[in-house]
Amino acid sequence: MTEEHDLVGFCCEELEDAVSSDPTDALIEHDSGLILLNLGERTEDGETGVVLATIRFCPFCGTEIQTDEDVEAALGDVEIVE
Repeated sequence: MTEEHDLVGFCCEELEDAVSSDPTDALIEHDSGLILLNLGERTEDGETGVVLATIRFCPFCGTEIQTDEDVEAALGDVEIVE
């Protein structure tokens, strides 16, 4: 396994390998720095969008990777449409 200091921003090599900037992949690193889980597409009122969920713990090693405060700070300027 790679030494921890080589994994800039990631808790384990598995997470680093799984996270992508491609919005169609399962684990996405958003511009805000949040790591999001892609739950798929949803169509409503004729418009299609991607459903994303924040994750708090690494799905591979269980390390807390982002807190509720991290999520709130990153999403503070995002308008949620219901």
